[in-house]
Amino acid sequence: MAAEIKSYGYYWNTTEGDEAMEKQLTIVKNVKWADDLFNLTIDRTTGTIISIETAATDAEVASRGTNHHEANVFEAKGLHYVPPMADMHIHLDKHFLGEPWKTLQPFVTLPGQLEFEKRMLGELPTGAGERAKRLLDLMLAQGTAKIRTHVDVDPQIGLSHLEEILEVRELYRGRMEMEIVAFPQQGLLRSESVAVMRQALRAGADYVGGVDPAGLDRRVDASLEAMFELGAEFAAGIDLHLHDPDHLGTYTIDRFADLTEQAGMSGRTSVSHAYCLGQVSEAEVRSLAEKLCANGVSIMTSAPIDRSMPPIKLLLEAGVAVHVGSDNILDSWSPFGNGDMLSRGSRLAEASGWVEDHWLLETYKLISNAPLTPKVGDRGDFSLVHALNAMHALAAAPPREAVFSGGVLVGGRAFPTSRQMAEIHS
Repeated sequence: MAAEIKSYGYYWNTTEGDEAMEKQLTIVKNVKWADDLFNLTIDRTTGTIISIETAATDAEVASRGTNHHEANVFEAKGLHYVPPMADMHIHLDKHFLGEPWKTLQPFVTLPGQLEFEKRMLGELPTGAGERAKRLLDLMLAQGTAKIRTHVDVDPQIGLSHLEEILEVRELYRGRMEMEIVAFPQQGLLRSESVAVMRQALRAGADYVGGVDPAGLDRRVDASLEAMFELGAEFAAGIDLHLHDPDHLGTYTIDRFADLTEQAGMSGRTSVSHAYCLGQVSEAEVRSLAEKLCANGVSIMTSAPIDRSMPPIKLLLEAGVAVHVGSDNILDSWSPFGNGDMLSRGSRLAEASGWVEDHWLLETYKLISNAPLTPKVGDRGDFSLVHALNAMHALAAAPPREAVFSGGVLVGGRAFPTSRQMAEIHS
C-alpha cells in the first residue's frame, strides 16, 4: 500500500509492497549543494548512499531504469545538504531534560559545585538511561550522528550510570555512533576512583577521563600518570577535563603532551575546555600548539561565552585537531544548551569573528566528521535546510527541515506526526 504524506509542504511517498520492502531504498530528490541539485539513493539495509546523480525529471529517471515505486521518495525541493554533526563532549547522564525545573546556584568553588551536582542527580526520579534516550532523540532530530559522552563513575555510584549508558549505546547502534569516557567527576585521586575506573574500562568504556589534576586532585604529575597507566593497561584513549587557569593549565597541557609521546598514544588523547590557552600570550600558545600537533593531542571546546576560549584559529593554523561539544545541557551547572551542533558551530564562528567564507567552511570540520558533500559509500546521515549555500547554513543555523539517519527520516519539520506515521504503516 502506498501513502503520500505532506508535512510542512514536503512530500514523503512510501510504498509497502514486496519489491519495496526487499530493496529498502530511500531516494531524496533535488538536494542542493555546490549550486546544483542532486538525487541521493540510499540503501536502508546498509544505511549507505548507493548513487548520487544530477537531479533529473521523472521521465529522465524512468529512462535510466530507476523505479521510484520501489522506494521511499522524499522531495527536497532544493533544500541544502548539511553533513552529519558530531558532538565530541557531552554528558548524557547529567541533564534534566524532561524533569521538573531545577533552581540552580551560582558557581563558587569546584568542590562545592560537585557536591551540589551529586545531590541534585541523586534526587531525580528517573535513571541515567531514560534521560540519555531523551537527549539522544533530540540530538538525532537535529542532525547529530556521533557523540563522545562522559559518564560519571566513582566509589559511591560505582558503575550504575555507565551500565545504563552502555545499554543505551546498544539500543541506538546504527543510528548514533557513541564513544564513552569513564569520567571521575569528583577527581581521579581525590575520590580514590582508580579501582572503579578499571572496572569501567573492563565493562566497555572507551576512554579514560580525568579532571583538573592541579585544582581538584592537587597532584598534577601523579594524576596524569594514573590516567596514562589506565590508558596503557586497557589500550584506551584519554580525555582530560581541564579548567585549571593560566600557566597552571598550560603546564598541565605540556606534561599531558609529554606523556602522550612517551606512551605512543598520538591521535588518541584530548584536552577538553583548556581555558588556559585563552589566558596566556600568543607566543606561549603557539609554542604549545606546535607540541600538541607533533604529539597528536586534540583540543575540545564548547565555545563558551562566559570565560576564555582557546584561540581556535591559531591552533588550527598550527595543525592541532580541534573539536566542538555541547558540554552542559540543562543540568546542575547551567540551564542553557539545546544539543544543536549547527547552532553551536555558528556561535563559535561568530565569537571568533570568522566572517570570511573560508573560515565559515572550516567550522564544519569542528562540528562534523564528514565532508561537506557526500559520496557513494558514505552513510546516509545528513540534514536538509533552507540556505543559499553551506556558508549561509552555518551562519544562520536554520531549523532542520528533514534529518536522515541511514536513509531513514528521523527528524526535522518534515518528520511525520504520530498520526501521519500511523497512516504510512496502515
